Amino acid sequence: MVEVGHAGAVSGAKGEMVDLAFILYGRAIALDYADRLWSALSARLPWLVEESAAGVHPLAGVSPGDTELYLTRRARLSLRLPQPRIHAARSLTGLKLDLDGEIEVVGEGTERRLAPASVLYSSFVTVGETDEELFLAACRRQLAESGIAGQLVCGRPRRGVGAGGEWRGFSLMLHALSKEHSMQLQRVGLGGERKRGCGIFVPHKSIAAVGE
Repeated sequence: MVEVGHAGAVSGAKGEMVDLAFILYGRAIALDYADRLWSALSARLPWLVEESAAGVHPLAGVSPGDTELYLTRRARLSLRLPQPRIHAARSLTGLKLDLDGEIEVVGEGTERRLAPASVLYSSFVTVGETDEELFLAACRRQLAESGIAGQLVCGRPRRGVGAGGEWRGFSLMLHALSKEHSMQLQRVGLGGERKRGCGIFVPHKSIAAVGE
C-alpha cells in the first residue's frame, strides 16, 4: 500500500494550488476511513489518480469514539487541487460515501486560497520510517531536495490501514519557514500517501500542540 515519495515528486505541478472544502452530512464513519474515502473519490473523479499534485485532507469536524468517528456540524471534506481542476471537482456534490457508515457531500464546495505561514502542520507524514530519528532524517533529506528550509518538530506516531496494507509515520510541524518556503511546502507536500490524507500541510498558530 505504501507509496513513499518525496516533496520533489509533485513539484512539477502547474498553476496555483487551492483547497476546495465541502460540507459533510452523516452520523458516524470508521476510524480508518482514508482508504475507503480515496476509493470513492477516485471512482467519481478518475483524473485524481494521475494528478500527482492533488491531495485529500484528513476529514475535519469529526470526533473520535472508541470504535468510530462521529461527524459534527462542522464536518468537512477538503481537497488540495491545482486551480484548473476546481470546476471538475465540484461534481462531488451529492456524492454518497460509504465509509463504514454513509455520509453525503453537500454543497458546491468553498474555494480557499493557500496563504503563507511561518508554522505549518501535518497530522500524518509517512516516509517509510517508523523510528523517530530515521523519520526526521528522511524528512530533512526530502525537504533539502526541494530547497525548503525550516525547523522540524516530530509529534505522535501515526498508523493507517487499508485494503492493501498499512502505512506508518508521525505528525510533523515545521516552523521558522520563509513565506516562499511555506507556500512551496503547502503546494508540494511531503512523503507518500498524499491521496489518503498524509503529507498535507496547513498553517498553525503555535508549535506547542504538535504532540496533540
